[in-house]
Amino acid sequence: MAEMAEQSTVNYPLRLKPKVKEVVWGGRWLADELHRPSQPDATLGESWEAYSDSEITNGLWAGHTLGDLFTAYGAKLMGGKAAACPKFPLLVKFIDAHENLSIQVHPDDALAQKLEDYPYGKTEFWYVIAAAPGAEIVYGLNDAVENEEQLRRAMQNGELLKYCARVPVMAGDVVYIPARTVHALTEGVIVYELQQDCDITYRLYDWGRTGRELHIEKGLQAIDLSQINLKTTHPGLEESGTAGLSTVELIASEYFRSELIKVEGECSFMVNANSFALLSVLEGGGHIMSVVEGDFTSEPIAKGDTIFLPVALAYKIASENSSITLIRSGVA
Repeated sequence: MAEMAEQSTVNYPLRLKPKVKEVVWGGRWLADELHRPSQPDATLGESWEAYSDSEITNGLWAGHTLGDLFTAYGAKLMGGKAAACPKFPLLVKFIDAHENLSIQVHPDDALAQKLEDYPYGKTEFWYVIAAAPGAEIVYGLNDAVENEEQLRRAMQNGELLKYCARVPVMAGDVVYIPARTVHALTEGVIVYELQQDCDITYRLYDWGRTGRELHIEKGLQAIDLSQINLKTTHPGLEESGTAGLSTVELIASEYFRSELIKVEGECSFMVNANSFALLSVLEGGGHIMSVVEGDFTSEPIAKGDTIFLPVALAYKIASENSSITLIRSGVA
Protein backbone atom coordinates (compact mmCIF):
# COMPACT_ATOMS: atom_id res chain seq x y z
CA MET A 1 0.00 0.00 0.00
CA ALA A 2 1.35 3.40 -0.94
CA GLU A 3 2.82 5.62 1.75
CA MET A 4 0.42 8.28 2.98
CA ALA A 5 0.99 11.76 1.54
CA GLU A 6 0.04 15.18 2.85
CA GLN A 7 -3.49 15.64 4.19
CA SER A 8 -4.23 18.33 1.63
CA THR A 9 -4.29 15.60 -1.04
CA VAL A 10 -7.45 14.14 0.59
CA ASN A 11 -9.47 17.31 0.05
CA TYR A 12 -12.04 15.71 -2.21
CA PRO A 13 -15.19 13.52 -1.94
CA LEU A 14 -14.29 9.86 -1.43
CA ARG A 15 -16.42 7.25 -3.20
CA LEU A 16 -16.81 4.01 -1.24
CA LYS A 17 -17.30 0.40 -2.34
CA PRO A 18 -20.43 -1.13 -0.75
CA LYS A 19 -20.22 -4.50 1.00
CA VAL A 20 -23.36 -6.51 0.18
CA LYS A 21 -24.57 -9.36 2.40
CA GLU A 22 -26.75 -12.23 1.23
CA VAL A 23 -29.01 -13.41 4.07
CA VAL A 24 -32.02 -15.65 4.56
CA TRP A 25 -34.36 -12.73 5.34
CA GLY A 26 -33.27 -10.45 2.47
CA GLY A 27 -35.00 -9.53 -0.77
CA ARG A 28 -34.27 -7.91 -4.13
CA TRP A 29 -34.58 -4.17 -3.37
CA LEU A 30 -30.83 -3.66 -3.03
CA ALA A 31 -30.25 -5.25 -6.42
CA ASP A 32 -33.27 -3.82 -8.23
CA GLU A 33 -33.30 -0.28 -6.81
CA LEU A 34 -29.67 0.34 -5.81
CA HIS A 35 -28.11 -1.89 -8.49
CA ARG A 36 -25.97 -3.86 -6.07
CA PRO A 37 -24.37 -6.81 -7.89
CA SER A 38 -25.85 -10.24 -7.21
CA GLN A 39 -26.98 -13.51 -8.70
CA PRO A 40 -30.58 -13.40 -10.03
CA ASP A 41 -31.96 -15.54 -7.19
CA ALA A 42 -29.85 -14.06 -4.35
CA THR A 43 -31.63 -12.59 -1.32
CA LEU A 44 -29.75 -9.44 -0.32
CA GLY A 45 -30.32 -8.07 3.17
CA GLU A 46 -27.65 -5.45 3.86
CA SER A 47 -25.41 -3.09 1.93
CA TRP A 48 -22.66 -1.70 4.16
CA GLU A 49 -22.02 1.76 2.75
CA ALA A 50 -19.43 3.39 5.02
CA TYR A 51 -17.42 1.80 7.83
CA SER A 52 -13.83 1.33 8.96
CA ASP A 53 -12.95 -1.18 6.24
CA SER A 54 -14.75 0.66 3.42
CA GLU A 55 -12.55 0.68 0.33
CA ILE A 56 -12.09 4.04 -1.42
CA THR A 57 -12.60 3.71 -5.17
CA ASN A 58 -11.63 7.10 -6.63
CA GLY A 59 -8.73 9.51 -6.72
CA LEU A 60 -5.36 9.33 -5.02
CA TRP A 61 -6.57 7.09 -2.19
CA ALA A 62 -8.26 4.41 -4.28
CA GLY A 63 -7.54 1.04 -2.68
CA HIS A 64 -7.10 2.47 0.82
CA THR A 65 -9.80 2.24 3.50
CA LEU A 66 -11.45 4.79 5.75
CA GLY A 67 -9.65 3.08 8.62
CA ASP A 68 -6.32 3.74 6.91
CA LEU A 69 -7.09 7.43 6.64
CA PHE A 70 -8.42 7.56 10.21
CA THR A 71 -5.10 6.17 11.46
CA ALA A 72 -2.95 8.36 9.21
CA TYR A 73 -4.69 11.71 9.60
CA GLY A 74 -6.93 11.66 12.68
CA ALA A 75 -8.46 15.03 13.42
CA LYS A 76 -7.01 16.68 10.30
CA LEU A 77 -9.27 14.60 8.11
CA MET A 78 -11.94 13.18 10.41
CA GLY A 79 -12.46 16.04 12.89
CA GLY A 80 -11.63 16.29 16.57
CA LYS A 81 -14.66 14.42 17.89
CA ALA A 82 -14.15 11.49 15.55
CA ALA A 83 -10.39 11.37 16.18
CA ALA A 84 -11.04 11.02 19.91
CA CYS A 85 -12.59 7.60 19.18
CA PRO A 86 -10.40 4.45 19.26
CA LYS A 87 -11.25 3.63 15.60
CA PHE A 88 -13.40 4.91 12.76
CA PRO A 89 -16.66 5.44 14.67
CA LEU A 90 -19.67 4.99 12.35
CA LEU A 91 -21.32 2.45 10.07
CA VAL A 92 -23.95 3.27 7.44
CA LYS A 93 -26.17 0.57 5.92
CA PHE A 94 -29.15 0.12 3.67
CA ILE A 95 -31.28 -2.82 4.89
CA ASP A 96 -34.06 -4.70 3.09
CA ALA A 97 -36.14 -6.77 5.51
CA HIS A 98 -38.05 -8.93 3.02
CA GLU A 99 -38.74 -11.29 5.94
CA ASN A 100 -38.52 -10.83 9.71
CA LEU A 101 -35.08 -10.31 11.20
CA SER A 102 -34.29 -11.98 14.50
CA ILE A 103 -35.33 -10.18 17.66
CA GLN A 104 -32.04 -8.97 19.11
CA VAL A 105 -30.22 -6.64 21.44
CA HIS A 106 -26.81 -4.95 21.28
CA PRO A 107 -24.44 -4.18 24.17
CA ASP A 108 -23.45 -0.67 25.19
CA ASP A 109 -19.79 0.41 25.18
CA ALA A 110 -19.03 -0.88 28.68
CA LEU A 111 -20.57 -4.31 28.08
CA ALA A 112 -18.95 -4.68 24.64
CA GLN A 113 -15.58 -4.02 26.24
CA LYS A 114 -16.29 -6.47 29.07
CA LEU A 115 -17.81 -9.36 27.09
CA GLU A 116 -16.24 -8.99 23.64
CA ASP A 117 -13.07 -6.91 24.16
CA TYR A 118 -14.37 -4.47 21.54
CA PRO A 119 -14.27 -0.68 22.02
CA TYR A 120 -17.85 0.10 20.91
CA GLY A 121 -21.30 -1.10 21.67
CA LYS A 122 -24.07 -0.44 19.19
CA THR A 123 -26.47 2.45 19.38
CA GLU A 124 -28.27 2.96 16.06
CA PHE A 125 -31.16 4.64 14.31
CA TRP A 126 -33.33 3.77 11.33
CA TYR A 127 -34.83 6.10 8.77
CA VAL A 128 -37.67 4.18 7.14
CA ILE A 129 -37.34 4.42 3.35
CA ALA A 130 -40.32 2.18 2.58
CA ALA A 131 -42.80 0.07 4.52
CA ALA A 132 -45.49 -2.32 3.35
CA PRO A 133 -49.08 -1.50 4.39
CA GLY A 134 -49.61 -2.55 8.00
CA ALA A 135 -45.88 -3.09 8.65
CA GLU A 136 -44.78 -3.22 12.28
CA ILE A 137 -41.38 -3.42 13.94
CA VAL A 138 -40.39 -4.86 17.29
CA TYR A 139 -39.34 -1.83 19.33
CA GLY A 140 -38.61 -2.27 23.02
CA LEU A 141 -40.53 -4.27 25.58
CA ASN A 142 -44.14 -3.98 26.68
CA ASP A 143 -45.50 -3.45 30.17
CA ALA A 144 -46.08 -7.19 30.74
CA VAL A 145 -42.35 -7.54 31.58
CA GLU A 146 -41.63 -7.87 35.30
CA ASN A 147 -38.07 -9.18 35.64
CA GLU A 148 -35.08 -10.82 33.97
CA GLU A 149 -36.04 -14.37 34.93
CA GLN A 150 -39.37 -13.95 33.17
CA LEU A 151 -37.53 -13.02 29.97
CA ARG A 152 -35.09 -15.95 30.36
CA ARG A 153 -37.96 -18.45 30.51
CA ALA A 154 -39.67 -16.77 27.54
CA MET A 155 -36.51 -17.00 25.40
CA GLN A 156 -35.91 -20.62 26.38
CA ASN A 157 -39.50 -21.50 25.48
CA GLY A 158 -39.69 -19.46 22.27
CA GLU A 159 -42.27 -17.09 23.80
CA LEU A 160 -40.39 -13.79 23.81
CA LEU A 161 -42.88 -12.13 21.44
CA LYS A 162 -45.49 -11.75 24.18
CA TYR A 163 -43.15 -9.35 26.01
CA CYS A 164 -42.14 -7.30 22.94
CA ALA A 165 -43.77 -4.06 21.84
CA ARG A 166 -44.97 -4.00 18.21
CA VAL A 167 -45.00 -0.54 16.64
CA PRO A 168 -46.45 0.39 13.23
CA VAL A 169 -44.09 2.17 10.82
CA MET A 170 -44.36 4.04 7.54
CA ALA A 171 -41.97 5.75 5.14
CA GLY A 172 -40.33 8.77 6.76
CA ASP A 173 -40.40 7.42 10.33
CA VAL A 174 -37.31 7.69 12.54
CA VAL A 175 -36.58 4.91 15.03
CA TYR A 176 -33.90 5.61 17.64
CA ILE A 177 -32.47 2.42 19.18
CA PRO A 178 -30.08 3.00 22.07
CA ALA A 179 -27.79 0.10 22.93
CA ARG A 180 -29.55 -2.42 25.23
CA THR A 181 -32.95 -2.00 23.48
CA VAL A 182 -34.76 -5.17 22.30
CA HIS A 183 -35.73 -4.68 18.64
CA ALA A 184 -36.23 -6.22 15.20
CA LEU A 185 -36.87 -5.10 11.67
CA THR A 186 -39.79 -7.05 10.24
CA GLU A 187 -41.20 -8.09 6.89
CA GLY A 188 -41.72 -5.33 4.37
CA VAL A 189 -39.54 -2.61 5.92
CA ILE A 190 -36.56 -0.97 4.16
CA VAL A 191 -34.31 1.40 6.10
CA TYR A 192 -31.24 3.57 6.10
CA GLU A 193 -29.33 2.63 9.26
CA LEU A 194 -26.67 4.70 11.04
CA GLN A 195 -24.88 3.10 13.96
CA GLN A 196 -21.68 2.88 15.91
CA ASP A 197 -19.11 0.85 13.97
CA CYS A 198 -19.93 -2.40 15.76
CA ASP A 199 -21.44 -5.68 14.57
CA ILE A 200 -22.05 -7.34 17.96
CA THR A 201 -25.56 -8.80 18.06
CA TYR A 202 -27.19 -11.00 20.69
CA ARG A 203 -30.01 -12.96 19.05
CA LEU A 204 -32.97 -13.56 21.38
CA TYR A 205 -35.69 -15.05 19.14
CA ASP A 206 -35.65 -16.16 15.48
CA TRP A 207 -39.30 -16.62 14.48
CA GLY A 208 -39.11 -20.42 14.53
CA ARG A 209 -36.10 -20.63 12.18
CA THR A 210 -33.59 -23.27 13.17
CA GLY A 211 -29.84 -23.54 12.90
CA ARG A 212 -28.89 -20.12 14.30
CA GLU A 213 -27.64 -19.73 17.84
CA LEU A 214 -29.55 -17.75 20.45
CA HIS A 215 -27.47 -15.67 22.90
CA ILE A 216 -29.71 -15.84 25.95
CA GLU A 217 -27.25 -15.18 28.78
CA LYS A 218 -25.31 -12.40 27.07
CA GLY A 219 -28.58 -10.98 25.82
CA LEU A 220 -30.02 -10.87 29.32
CA GLN A 221 -26.95 -8.95 30.51
CA ALA A 222 -27.50 -6.45 27.71
CA ILE A 223 -31.26 -5.86 27.94
CA ASP A 224 -32.41 -2.63 29.58
CA LEU A 225 -35.74 -3.54 31.19
CA SER A 226 -36.76 0.13 31.30
CA GLN A 227 -37.02 0.39 27.48
CA ILE A 228 -40.80 -0.02 27.47
CA ASN A 229 -43.46 1.36 25.10
CA LEU A 230 -41.06 3.41 22.97
CA LYS A 231 -42.24 5.87 20.31
CA THR A 232 -41.07 6.60 16.77
CA THR A 233 -40.93 10.12 15.33
CA HIS A 234 -41.85 11.45 11.90
CA PRO A 235 -39.93 14.68 11.18
CA GLY A 236 -40.87 16.58 8.05
CA LEU A 237 -38.70 18.65 5.73
CA GLU A 238 -38.84 22.42 6.22
CA GLU A 239 -37.64 25.22 3.98
CA SER A 240 -34.25 26.42 5.20
CA GLY A 241 -34.33 30.03 4.02
CA THR A 242 -31.90 29.18 1.22
CA ALA A 243 -33.58 28.93 -2.16
CA GLY A 244 -34.04 25.32 -3.22
CA LEU A 245 -32.95 23.82 0.11
CA SER A 246 -35.16 21.98 2.63
CA THR A 247 -33.77 20.22 5.70
CA VAL A 248 -34.78 18.54 8.94
CA GLU A 249 -32.77 17.00 11.77
CA LEU A 250 -33.51 13.28 12.03
CA ILE A 251 -31.47 12.37 15.10
CA ALA A 252 -28.92 13.89 17.48
CA SER A 253 -27.41 11.45 19.97
CA GLU A 254 -24.16 11.28 21.91
CA TYR A 255 -22.64 9.17 19.11
CA PHE A 256 -23.97 10.66 15.86
CA ARG A 257 -26.29 13.12 14.22
CA SER A 258 -28.18 12.98 10.93
CA GLU A 259 -30.26 15.32 8.84
CA LEU A 260 -32.45 14.89 5.79
CA ILE A 261 -31.67 17.28 2.92
CA LYS A 262 -33.59 18.00 -0.26
CA VAL A 263 -31.96 20.12 -2.97
CA GLU A 264 -33.82 21.58 -5.94
CA GLY A 265 -31.26 23.20 -8.19
CA GLU A 266 -27.89 24.00 -6.62
CA CYS A 267 -26.90 24.71 -2.98
CA SER A 268 -23.58 25.26 -1.20
CA PHE A 269 -22.46 23.50 2.00
CA MET A 270 -19.45 23.25 4.30
CA VAL A 271 -18.35 20.22 6.33
CA ASN A 272 -17.79 21.48 9.88
CA ALA A 273 -14.48 21.19 11.69
CA ASN A 274 -15.68 18.69 14.30
CA SER A 275 -16.66 15.77 12.10
CA PHE A 276 -16.47 14.34 8.60
CA ALA A 277 -19.76 13.98 6.74
CA LEU A 278 -21.33 10.94 5.08
CA LEU A 279 -23.79 11.70 2.28
CA SER A 280 -26.23 8.95 1.26
CA VAL A 281 -28.57 9.53 -1.68
CA LEU A 282 -32.14 8.34 -1.12
CA GLU A 283 -33.81 9.71 -4.25
CA GLY A 284 -32.77 11.46 -7.43
CA GLY A 285 -29.33 12.23 -8.72
CA GLY A 286 -26.92 15.04 -9.41
CA HIS A 287 -23.36 16.13 -8.72
CA ILE A 288 -21.08 17.19 -5.90
CA MET A 289 -18.98 20.10 -7.06
CA SER A 290 -16.16 22.13 -5.56
CA VAL A 291 -16.81 25.62 -4.24
CA VAL A 292 -13.09 26.43 -4.39
CA GLU A 293 -11.85 26.29 -7.98
CA GLY A 294 -9.37 23.48 -8.51
CA ASP A 295 -10.13 21.60 -5.27
CA PHE A 296 -11.68 18.61 -7.06
CA THR A 297 -13.59 17.75 -10.18
CA SER A 298 -17.35 17.23 -10.18
CA GLU A 299 -18.49 13.86 -8.79
CA PRO A 300 -21.76 12.34 -10.07
CA ILE A 301 -24.06 10.98 -7.35
CA ALA A 302 -27.10 8.74 -7.75
CA LYS A 303 -29.64 6.87 -5.66
CA GLY A 304 -27.84 4.48 -3.30
CA ASP A 305 -24.45 6.23 -3.36
CA THR A 306 -22.70 7.04 -0.08
CA ILE A 307 -19.87 9.58 -0.20
CA PHE A 308 -17.32 10.48 2.51
CA LEU A 309 -16.49 14.19 2.84
CA PRO A 310 -13.46 15.31 4.92
CA VAL A 311 -13.69 18.10 7.50
CA ALA A 312 -13.82 21.72 6.35
CA LEU A 313 -14.57 20.76 2.73
CA ALA A 314 -16.61 23.38 0.88
CA TYR A 315 -18.89 21.81 -1.72
CA LYS A 316 -22.04 22.28 -3.74
CA ILE A 317 -24.81 19.80 -4.49
CA ALA A 318 -26.58 20.21 -7.81
CA SER A 319 -29.68 18.17 -8.60
CA GLU A 320 -30.53 16.69 -11.95
CA ASN A 321 -34.10 17.02 -13.18
CA SER A 322 -36.30 18.10 -10.26
CA SER A 323 -34.51 17.34 -6.97
CA ILE A 324 -32.16 15.13 -4.98
CA THR A 325 -32.82 13.85 -1.44
CA LEU A 326 -29.96 12.82 0.84
CA ILE A 327 -29.13 11.96 4.42
CA ARG A 328 -26.05 13.73 5.81
CA SER A 329 -24.53 12.13 8.90
CA GLY A 330 -21.51 12.56 11.14
CA VAL A 331 -20.19 12.28 14.67
CA ALA A 332 -22.25 14.27 17.18
